[in-house]
Amino acid sequence: MSALLLISSVDHAEVAVEQASDYLVHHRRYGGDPAQRDTLRDALLGIWIRRELDADLPTLFPCGEHVQTCGCAVGDPTEGRPPAVPVGIRTSSSVSGLWSLCWLDGSALREAHNPHQRRRLILDVLVQGAAPAASLPGAFFPVFAHTDSRDTVHATLTELGSRYPRLVATHWYIDDPEQGISGPCGTTSAGCRLARGTATTRP
Repeated sequence: MSALLLISSVDHAEVAVEQASDYLVHHRRYGGDPAQRDTLRDALLGIWIRRELDADLPTLFPCGEHVQTCGCAVGDPTEGRPPAVPVGIRTSSSVSGLWSLCWLDGSALREAHNPHQRRRLILDVLVQGAAPAASLPGAFFPVFAHTDSRDTVHATLTELGSRYPRLVATHWYIDDPEQGISGPCGTTSAGCRLARGTATTRP
């Protein structure tokens, strides 16, 4: 699965990113069955400013194909099952209408070969259709792995800016499995140093 952080307002971005970062680091270290913790380490691919958070976004049936094993349905296994979607929310954690951290899944995401393809799918399938024309420009902030190179970051930003000229911000964030989310990078208020082949925040 891939992760997407939704924040209700840009005014809350700093505190929301800090809280979500702490939550994500904790769950990567301690959450769930140790055999499944790699799932929790899956890449955070973006931060989306959306007033409604995850309301009305497509969701996936929580039990997968085996709907009767958890008691979600009885009788016909397809009873109550929502339509299949290529990208949807498998599970999410939210705090007081401030932010929602969503784990995304779906057939299209599983067929993608790398995080950059998955990010484009999320933008194409999930974000563009739910972002009204009057929405805040630059409402989607790409999030890169701390190991992504300078060239990778800049090439991806150029591609995304061309493909989604109104939607994608010029700033970006970095996700480190051990240290959490840092940024924004590319701004005068919170600079970012990209050196030695990795993206890291300036001390």
